[in-house]
Amino acid sequence: MFKAKIDSTVLKECIESLTAIVDEGMFRLTESGLKLRAVDPANVAMVSFELQRDAFDLFQFAVKESGSEADTEADTGAETEPESKKEIEIGMDFVKFLGILGIGGRDEVELELDEHAQKLFTRMGSLAYTLSLLDPSSLRKEPKVPELEFPVQVIIETEMFRRTIRAAEKVGDHIVLGVDGEVFYMETEGEMDKLRLELRKDQLILLTPGTVHSLYSLDFITAMSKGMSHVENITLNLGKDYPLRLDFEVAEGKGKVSYLLAPRIENE
Repeated sequence: MFKAKIDSTVLKECIESLTAIVDEGMFRLTESGLKLRAVDPANVAMVSFELQRDAFDLFQFAVKESGSEADTEADTGAETEPESKKEIEIGMDFVKFLGILGIGGRDEVELELDEHAQKLFTRMGSLAYTLSLLDPSSLRKEPKVPELEFPVQVIIETEMFRRTIRAAEKVGDHIVLGVDGEVFYMETEGEMDKLRLELRKDQLILLTPGTVHSLYSLDFITAMSKGMSHVENITLNLGKDYPLRLDFEVAEGKGKVSYLLAPRIENE
């Protein structure tokens, strides 16, 4: 059983962050909130997402154990059920769901799951919508998050990052993100033109000094930048010829999103 109420703006912000990488995926509903990990069809980018239960105005969650329904919060028995039995899997078309939320305007969203029928009942004011869910077994398996150690971290204002990406799109297909000493830079070079942004440590919120750079697909970086349009700051975790991990918060700090993007290795 799952019932919830949440501000529509918060929920749209969360779903938009997912559609930057994937069109569909599987939520794991637990007593602590929502979780998701999914990889794009090309296996180049991954999104990890968590939304705490206190981001909701109402959050009711219960699972069926041994033929009876029991609220997981009340489970204090000595014999602890495996964690997999204390969650509900919801397969969802995020693009379709985002379209529904857009129609509902700014009304609070009421959600109710019919797990047996695989339906999610959604109400926004006077508008009610029944969303058919996807079979979790039909979706790609949840990826494992690789263990990575990043030597450099940069925290930058989101709008500065997004403006640079929009400008880079007019120049080339790839972008270099790097740190040279105490300067962070973003650089794109096309057949005729070149774009470079440099920001000193005092122009950033945080910078770990170092010497690293990696090349990434601008298409993926552009998509990611659209998924963070309501965010003030983002954290870039970088290395040399290394994956990029881009972290930010949603739902007023009650939700976390991480994008992981594989680098393109430059030919010597």
